Amino acid sequence: MTRQEILTYCHDQYGTEPEYPWDDSPLAGVLRHRENPKWYGLVMDITADKVGIRSGQHIDVLNLKGDPDEIVHLREMPGFAPAYHMNKKHWFTVILPEIEDAEVVYHLIDKSYELTSTIRRKTDGIKR
Repeated sequence: MTRQEILTYCHDQYGTEPEYPWDDSPLAGVLRHRENPKWYGLVMDITADKVGIRSGQHIDVLNLKGDPDEIVHLREMPGFAPAYHMNKKHWFTVILPEIEDAEVVYHLIDKSYELTSTIRRKTDGIKR
């Protein structure tokens, strides 16, 4: 899976354009809700060793928010790792070059978007 596939999906699905707020990390793009300042994703270029791969090669990764119980299981699967540079209980990293099924990642993006939304559901009153 590629960075461009992620950015295209987020644009088409949510109207999101990545923001590049850090001069020292020009390829780190924040995916933010249009109606609130919350992040639902962060696409980055990092060295593979940062996610447990024995290599100094640069790779693209995507950090997403998830349900802590689901994250535990995701991290056991190929292509997923504890969140790089974020809260590891609530966030996880998708190692993009290791992902073959884009639909799985698209579903996880949708879940992250929902979890970081500030819209309240009328049925449960829980802030999302």
